[in-house]
Amino acid sequence: MEALGINLGLLVSQIVNFTLLALLLYVVAYKPILRMLDERSARIKKGLEDAELASRRAAEMEQEFERQMAEARRQGQEIIAQATQMSEQTRQEILAKAREEARAQIQKAREEIERDRDQAMAELRQQVAELALLISEKVIGQTLDEASHRRLIAEFLEQTEEMQ
Repeated sequence: MEALGINLGLLVSQIVNFTLLALLLYVVAYKPILRMLDERSARIKKGLEDAELASRRAAEMEQEFERQMAEARRQGQEIIAQATQMSEQTRQEILAKAREEARAQIQKAREEIERDRDQAMAELRQQVAELALLISEKVIGQTLDEASHRRLIAEFLEQTEEMQ
């Protein structure tokens, strides 16, 4: 082999050196690099799992938020409906009270008018009776006593009441 330019001792020593170097690199470098790559792979896998979990949690939180917003909207609508109903009820009560007060005032005014009319009629009858007595005194030419005056007034008043 020397004719080919190969030194057998050198070749064997280089093979032994290469094998030792490969074993040394396997023990010193290859195992730690594989371990480091495995750790990195595990960290990446854990990161991806954490990201997936965070994504699921975010989706769940978004759904919960939407559910709470829908519930808040529903409650808001209920509150508005209740307020509207209460305001309508209050309006109806105020209107009913106002109508009742108006009826009471109208009734009171009618009663007062009736009383005033009755009082005016009584005063008018009294004045008519006095005028009738004055006229009858002038016509008869004498003054009647008190009892006769009262009797004439009563008769006149009865006649005027019958005419109504």
